Amino acid sequence: MVSGIAIAAPAVAGVPLAPATVRTSTNQVNLVSTQGARPAALAECFGPGDTLSTAALANAEVLFNDGSLARLGEQANLRFWPQTRKLHLSQGTAVLFVPPGQGRTTIQTPNATVGLNSSGVVVRHVPSRNLTLVMALANSTTGPVSITTGAPGQEFALYAGQMTLINGVTSQIVEFDLLEFYQTSNLIANLDLANPDYQPAADEPLAALRPDLLAALAQQLPFSTNDGILDPNLINDVMTEVDLQSAEPNLGVLPTPIEELRRDNDAPPGVVTPLPTNPSTPTEPVESLSGG
Repeated sequence: MVSGIAIAAPAVAGVPLAPATVRTSTNQVNLVSTQGARPAALAECFGPGDTLSTAALANAEVLFNDGSLARLGEQANLRFWPQTRKLHLSQGTAVLFVPPGQGRTTIQTPNATVGLNSSGVVVRHVPSRNLTLVMALANSTTGPVSITTGAPGQEFALYAGQMTLINGVTSQIVEFDLLEFYQTSNLIANLDLANPDYQPAADEPLAALRPDLLAALAQQLPFSTNDGILDPNLINDVMTEVDLQSAEPNLGVLPTPIEELRRDNDAPPGVVTPLPTNPSTPTEPVESLSGG
């Protein structure tokens, strides 16, 4: 099942991604190339063809030449291709912020492609379940975040405050609480995204995108549901063989992605609520405060 609308994002000339600079590196973070692995020290270059890899309890932040900022959670692998704006996340969680005017950026996982212009997204892939999660953090006048799955013709839009879960068989869109996410996610720590009074320096990576992030936060209605999923870090690989063998036969009925997550995680209330099976067309975002 896919809830959403088909989209056609406008073509925007892009600035190719060049070697990024490692800004933070906590615990075991490596840059892996054909020459082997080396520690991702501060100010180290993360170049095309390299894989930025984090171990358990590790995280990293890199800044690209165009001002795009990426953060990786633990046990994540991220790489990008030369002379393109294409990144690939084979596992783990990444958050990516793309400033205005840089063109269309894509993040590929093994079962989905995420496209964005002047926006922020969280992407997570869990290889053991072939599960991809995408969270949209802002709206852009150049178009919403686009999601393309492996199935032919499966392309749909994602607006700020919406999250999609793709397990290779079905896709589902839910709404998540932006404020709660900003206040609790380690991936967003120290970015002050929940503080409208914060005044960033002009050269701060998120300065140009911040008005759009704050606008999305201000437009979202308060949550009142008792069902919730809070942080993509809650989605992990804890489903064991014992769990699979002890489960009752489902007579061929596969769980939806959101049902899988609720079964495997105890999540805080009031954060995510599934959208209707056949929702009305999502409200178009208001004009970007920072431009596209």
